[in-house]
Amino acid sequence: MIVRFEDRPAEFDPSAMDLLLDTELKADDALTAAGAGRIDGNDVGAYEYELYFVGDDADVMWKILEPVFADAPVPWTQVELHRGRDDPSPRVLTPKEPA
Repeated sequence: MIVRFEDRPAEFDPSAMDLLLDTELKADDALTAAGAGRIDGNDVGAYEYELYFVGDDADVMWKILEPVFADAPVPWTQVELHRGRDDPSPRVLTPKEPA
């Protein structure tokens, strides 16, 4: 699973990584406590920041992580739910627009 934070059209503000540190730790703690997975790393590019999570069931993992990221100081922009490491067509989620 990949949780992505994008900052377009400007370059990604690297200070957002510092703001997300507590959220990353809470996400890892939540997955670990549930026995559903763990954080597997991160990556920063010119226009985005990505968090990688591994576990047996991406849907279960997102049910655990969604409330954690709902309270994040930086809003997520996309989530990829992979069925295995080499999934060629993961399910892609975007935040819901307010009604």
